[in-house]
Amino acid sequence: MTKSLPALFLLTAMALAGAIHPVAEDPDLQKAFDRLPAAEKHYQTGLKEFRAGRYGEAAAAFRECAAVVPRHAYAHYYLANISYIGGDFEAARSSMERSLADLPFMQDLNDFAVKRKSRTIASYQQMLDEGWDNAVNCRARREIESLTDELSTEKGKLELQAEKKRAMRALQEAHYRYFLGNIHFQLKSLADAARLYGEAIALDPRHAGAYNNAAAIRYMAGDHAGALDLLTKAEGMGLGDNVNLKLKHLVFEALGRPTEGILAEDLSLGPEADPGVVRFALAYKFSHPLLPPLYENCYVVFSRASKQAVIIDPGVEDPRIADFIEKNGLEVRAILNTHDHPDHTAANGRYAALYKTVVIAPKKDAASLPAAPGRAVEDGETVGFDGFSVKVLHTPGHTPGSSCFLVGDYLFSGDTLFKNDICKLPDEAPGKAVEAQRRFVRMLKDKLLVLGDATRVCPGHGPVSTIAEEKQGNPFLSK
Repeated sequence: MTKSLPALFLLTAMALAGAIHPVAEDPDLQKAFDRLPAAEKHYQTGLKEFRAGRYGEAAAAFRECAAVVPRHAYAHYYLANISYIGGDFEAARSSMERSLADLPFMQDLNDFAVKRKSRTIASYQQMLDEGWDNAVNCRARREIESLTDELSTEKGKLELQAEKKRAMRALQEAHYRYFLGNIHFQLKSLADAARLYGEAIALDPRHAGAYNNAAAIRYMAGDHAGALDLLTKAEGMGLGDNVNLKLKHLVFEALGRPTEGILAEDLSLGPEADPGVVRFALAYKFSHPLLPPLYENCYVVFSRASKQAVIIDPGVEDPRIADFIEKNGLEVRAILNTHDHPDHTAANGRYAALYKTVVIAPKKDAASLPAAPGRAVEDGETVGFDGFSVKVLHTPGHTPGSSCFLVGDYLFSGDTLFKNDICKLPDEAPGKAVEAQRRFVRMLKDKLLVLGDATRVCPGHGPVSTIAEEKQGNPFLSK
């Protein structure tokens, strides 16, 4: 989930097979096909240099690639990226417009190569496979994989491949239009930017960045209701984790609507209830500037009587957390991680050092953390604090060590269980994904659904639920 963005979009169409439409015998395609192996060497060099942050060397390699195959849309895409990073938005616009114009040609070139069973695209296919892991929303990727697995049981292999490739071509074009929209945004051509964001959404109705940026333009224009409409549509598409909650907060303020629960939420059962629980929505930012933030839930659990507290899943350092702890005179005794993914652990070191405390994490994920935890816990262990205790429920699936933490009537489920949803599971061999999901669901029913109906489910992303709600409304658990 935290690899750089380019692997997903830059290589997608090159790996698409020719089941989408027949490719005519075009002499330009033959010429480009003949030159593709030479262009590939420069392209791979450019990718390597780009990922290492050596943008000058990368640009030189991509220009060499484009000199060999002038209509190489992916080389021009990277040149647009490099210009964008360098702040030369006019040059970025020129390169990106050319890239978008040549994208159909590159897709046809891929079909032409596949038709001849060429080996020149093998590296693109490999990187496409890696890029599939770049989906910023774990649940969205899980849904796509579930659909793919379902389709594989109902359709022939070729039809399935064609459908997937059609969808991926649309995703790639959507991203290209989105990026060109960002360039126009930087150039203050807001009408063009809004048009391109709309085109991106039409091609990819789950493009969170396009919704966010289109909503921002409407907000800036004073169309607060229109901005909210776009954000609401994004949430309706299952993109709540990637909706810009800071923008949503501003929109609600402008409309005079209550903002409680958007960026922070007191989940305590009452002003005197012990323990107290507060949720903070933290904007985890990926390394590539074109990825929208992923909002992750960090929780502060504390005893009003003893003032002892723990922080669960601090993926981002946020001053609101320290302010809350100071204002309430809390003593942070531990940092807890439900699993090892950076959007839940990246600020471990900061808070452990600030409060001179220990990190506690699942034993089977310990080796993958930024630093070794002070304590590794396993299923059934209870960690006691003055005023409350934390019981560990090992729920492997999203990661080998993924665990839920039960504190009184609160279940902190990380990326294991969401409101009306479950996590993305590891890749399985074809035909085995359905059975893997069934096993996982049986485990959730045995370990989590036996908890009291009133138990509040506090997930790593998205809204809070209860065990009763999940029994009735979660399509995976109510079967």
